[in-house]
Amino acid sequence: MRVRAARADEAALLGSIAFEAKSHWNYAPEVMAGWRGELVVRLDAPERRPAFVAENGGIVAGFCQLELGGEVPSLEHLWVRPACMGRGVGRALLERASAVLTELGHTRMHIDADPNAEAFYRRCGASRDGELAAPIAGEPDRVRPQMTLVLAPQAPPSP
Repeated sequence: MRVRAARADEAALLGSIAFEAKSHWNYAPEVMAGWRGELVVRLDAPERRPAFVAENGGIVAGFCQLELGGEVPSLEHLWVRPACMGRGVGRALLERASAVLTELGHTRMHIDADPNAEAFYRRCGASRDGELAAPIAGEPDRVRPQMTLVLAPQAPPSP
């Protein structure tokens, strides 16, 4: 697997991967339709929103995108094609995002997680700081976990 910077011409492909991955969790079609706008991927400002794709055998298996605008950068997107889940794609993308943020001098990353992804982020070392109410049809008590991943400092170069 290779992780590389996303190309501007991949925005539509990445949006379709986000929609496919979100659909994997069996949300109702009307709920998915309401989220379509949130799953649009914009690759027009890579200095503010860098994005990375994981390729496996020439196929884009997943992607992530950071948002660098705030005091604590956030993980804007991290989606893996359902057929590629459980193969280390998400972890590789999160590691790339973490490395980029560490190189930029950041010590933490904010994650506004889908409830179905919380266990993944916990396995990767993130902790839950809170939650946001996110009710949907049939799940009035649904919340989105708000998480923080503390980034490992890079070791200084050896002499």
